[in-house]
Amino acid sequence: MAANILNFATFKNSWRVLARNLLPWLFAVLVTSVLGSLVQSTLNLLSLLDMGSYATWDDWLRTISRDLLSFAPFYALLVGAAFLVAFPAGLWLARRWPGGRSMLLGMAGAAGLAVAFFTANTLSPIPTVISATRGVVGLIAMLSTAFIGAWVFARTSGKPEFRSVKGFTWTHLAFPVVMLIAAFSLHLFMRPERPLDIDDYSVESYRITTVADGLDHPWGMVRLPDGRRLITERTGRVRIMDAGGALLKQPLAGVPRVLAGVQAGLLDIALSPHFERDRSVFLSYACGTKRANNTCVGRGELRGNRLEKFRRIFQAEPLKDTGVQFGSRIVFLPDDTLVVSIGDGFDYREYAQDLGNHMGKLVRLNMDGSVPDDNPFIHQQGKRPEIYSYGHRNPQGLYYDHQTGRLYESEHGPYGGDEINLIEPGRNYGWPMATEGVNYPGTSISPHNELEGVQTPVNHWTPSIAPSGILIYRGDAFPEFNGDLLVSSLAGKGVFRLDLEDGRMVNETRLFHELGKRIRDIDIGDDGELYLLTDHTPGQLLRIEAANADQASLQ
Repeated sequence: MAANILNFATFKNSWRVLARNLLPWLFAVLVTSVLGSLVQSTLNLLSLLDMGSYATWDDWLRTISRDLLSFAPFYALLVGAAFLVAFPAGLWLARRWPGGRSMLLGMAGAAGLAVAFFTANTLSPIPTVISATRGVVGLIAMLSTAFIGAWVFARTSGKPEFRSVKGFTWTHLAFPVVMLIAAFSLHLFMRPERPLDIDDYSVESYRITTVADGLDHPWGMVRLPDGRRLITERTGRVRIMDAGGALLKQPLAGVPRVLAGVQAGLLDIALSPHFERDRSVFLSYACGTKRANNTCVGRGELRGNRLEKFRRIFQAEPLKDTGVQFGSRIVFLPDDTLVVSIGDGFDYREYAQDLGNHMGKLVRLNMDGSVPDDNPFIHQQGKRPEIYSYGHRNPQGLYYDHQTGRLYESEHGPYGGDEINLIEPGRNYGWPMATEGVNYPGTSISPHNELEGVQTPVNHWTPSIAPSGILIYRGDAFPEFNGDLLVSSLAGKGVFRLDLEDGRMVNETRLFHELGKRIRDIDIGDDGELYLLTDHTPGQLLRIEAANADQASLQ
């Protein structure tokens, strides 16, 4: 009867039982990680088929093999840690109900993995670490792998041929720790390395000046005709820099309340093409609540240091419950319409291929928020009329080149697969059916890098550089940059210069890498000098000038 009492002493003894059965624990972890990898691969490929893509048997085998090498070790780390806590709990309960030992261990294993999922999602900056668990079916399937693995432990533990040790000391628990470290090391080894074949521009060719300091995660900037600058901060403020370069203490009044946190907040800012007449300023921002939010666009009139008559003109639909991947940039086309980039919300990547919503899209609007009559999907049943292009993940850069009439876009891939795209109305840019990237834990997203009917990017990066603001350089300070696309980079900590010929990249160089700072946005001054916003707290506005501003060209 005493053996059936549940107390601290019996729970401590359950740890000893686990420590005497480390080989069954390892076997259970291996079974669960392999099954979980197979479930993840299968659900992902079924999702692609549901979006209208295809996968050959070779695609299935290649995806499954790749995930077993890259994702299974990561999943083993998560499962192994969960089982180290769950199995003693299950063994402890089995002392009271020995007849249900296998079922109790299975339930404990599934519950332990559920707690591990919740903990990982809470600690991670991304909403869902394991993509298969975004839906109820996938979550149940992944938890079932833990149930099966725990059942395997129940059937093999206690048997002499599987016991790893006869006695017990707490040092025996070093074995699972070593195994988990080995799994994580294998996972890291299988992740792609950052390429090192990009040339860095000589630091002797330019000089850097700090124009403003003390900004709180600045996101976008515009220059007013009177010489002032307006700079958005993700926390929800628009800062004013006077014509002399001084950052005013008081922010712009009349700015709408935004949802701030993680990646949410006040995002881009743009001036009306007729600003001197209508004084209109456009803002993109995260709106709503943590449980129901998306990207919004609004406009107001700038009067002195105040934004008046501000009103929302667009809200992306549907509302979502994640605080990441909002987009968002604003750019005006020559016909006075504006294009706005909308992210896919991370957990809703399949929405990027669904024309019945705005997520993972570029939308085109009139300045009052109405839909232009020549949008590509207008008057088509089941399709949002605002959509201009689709198949995007997290587009954070837009630039219209008036000289060539080309619209360029930059977007974040997952782990790798960042892209620069040349935008054409009505086109599909592939996400998530075709991508160079993989999920953060190493799982495949698609077996396809290219697909028929999907636009190929101008350039892509794996691993990610996290491209943000972009522009085509045209100026006198750096004449050799003329016509090149400059891409500010967060993870790449610099500006990437793409030498373009007829919209195609022929060479790539990294600029300003010695700053070691995340660059959020980039702009050009009157004399061709460059202005960079750094994504930090405190963030900075930096001016980049030629080393000798009087030189006609750089040496």
